[in-house]
Amino acid sequence: MAKKKKKESKRREFIVMNSQLEYFSGLMYGGELVWCSDYNEAKPLDDERKFITLQNICYGKELILDYIK
Repeated sequence: MAKKKKKESKRREFIVMNSQLEYFSGLMYGGELVWCSDYNEAKPLDDERKFITLQNICYGKELILDYIK
């Protein structure tokens, strides 16, 4: 009897930008957010809960979520 494989839905990746149009590129120095102006250094994320966490960390600042095609 063959087991059915669960079909995993592929999550869409996205990048996050701040109001100065800098790209989120990760965390450094014990959790400090790092922003860069180079798109190629942007860290792609794949879970919208991570975006919500970034919004909570950057309370009062506008963040933009942009899906990667």
